[in-house]
Amino acid sequence: MRVLIVAASPSPVPSLPDDVDYVIAVDWGYATLLAQGIEPNLVVGDFDSFTGVVPDEALRYPSEKDVTDLEIALEAARGHGADEMLVYWALGGRLDMTLGNIGLLEAYPEMCLYADGQIVSLAREGRHALARRDDHYLSLIPWKRANVTIRGVKYPLDRHDVVSHEALTISNEWDAKTAELVVHDGMVLVLYVKK
Repeated sequence: MRVLIVAASPSPVPSLPDDVDYVIAVDWGYATLLAQGIEPNLVVGDFDSFTGVVPDEALRYPSEKDVTDLEIALEAARGHGADEMLVYWALGGRLDMTLGNIGLLEAYPEMCLYADGQIVSLAREGRHALARRDDHYLSLIPWKRANVTIRGVKYPLDRHDVVSHEALTISNEWDAKTAELVVHDGMVLVLYVKK
């Protein structure tokens, strides 16, 4: 099941997909969806950033809690059988929230983050085909440290140890239709970043 989750970042909203099975609005994301003429199936949050009328059926949470509104939405998506979570509007804005949202990729492997000109996912051990996007760079950032092979790119690597404090795998480019990432050990953030 493909679930669209629209969060509350102040960055511009890219076009939202319409080929989804379920839609969750997170706090201010509810206003974003309404502005685009989309009525969500579920609305969650503490609504500390929302100034409109909160629907009666919304799942309201206190603002002082041990999880973020996005985490609540991700758990709700899992509860509805999500095997793919497309999370929009969770990058940009406050850096602490952005980093926290990226960190959630470790707990929710079925999640991918989308922002204006950016797509972020987390690749675990194994082979990953990364489709070419001519107007994007391909950056691979180790989640702490990893050992990777990268083929089909301008700057390939073969069983190379990479660590998060080095920029070796930033702003690569495709030289084939599909790049292949093999994560031999560790995890890697995969970022498509618009040029």
